[in-house]
Amino acid sequence: MYLSLTNIIKTLFTGGYADKKSRSQASSAPANDDHSYQKGDIEHRSPCPGLNALANQGYLPRDGKNITLAQVQHALQTALHMDWLAAASLVSSLPPLLRPDGTFDLVDTRRHNVIEHDSSFTRLDFHQGDNYTLRPEMLQAMIDDAGGGGKPVTLRSLARTFKRRDKESRAAGAPRLPLNLWFVRVLQAVGVMNTAQTGGILTPELLHAVFVEERFPDIILENPTPRTVFTLLGNALGMMKYVVFGS
Repeated sequence: MYLSLTNIIKTLFTGGYADKKSRSQASSAPANDDHSYQKGDIEHRSPCPGLNALANQGYLPRDGKNITLAQVQHALQTALHMDWLAAASLVSSLPPLLRPDGTFDLVDTRRHNVIEHDSSFTRLDFHQGDNYTLRPEMLQAMIDDAGGGGKPVTLRSLARTFKRRDKESRAAGAPRLPLNLWFVRVLQAVGVMNTAQTGGILTPELLHAVFVEERFPDIILENPTPRTVFTLLGNALGMMKYVVFGS
């Protein structure tokens, strides 16, 4: 999922998605308390490790199918401690994927240039034939950008990754991203940093949990710090400072 200025403004006027549903629908994320980790089949999963983790841990339907916007907003607010504006603004990127019955499957998010886009830190570009499978060597390259040897990823190292992946993607033949998706890419680059709220660092162990296992560890789930539009934009500006002025 992604956030944009347009989505934020639209959400301020619409009030989000959970508010538009009946009480039963608005809370229709899996009602039981079983949030044990059970990794789902990649054939039915998204390019987004965050959405996959929410399904793997039972905050979204575990099979990744017939998901509503209200369920996603509910999961973001309850599992990841996002305030309603941040959660609803992120969800507002999903309507293009909906079927007439108002649901979508995680696999639908593989559609190019809706949620998925080129220059991902951990996936190949669309024209390379597989735009949804994690590439372990690409994740390792992101960790190596922080200096390797177990050093944590920071906004400074994410800026290095951002610039490196832009060069690699262009060299591989991907077209330039349109301005709106370039902005989306900036925000997605710091998405895990904002979701983690672990003091501006991401350990290799945390990154392995999120990207490889597609699981949110307790250090994220049990951290009540509100994740807001402003914390996300703050992280994005922090990274872009290093992109522009050197990392």
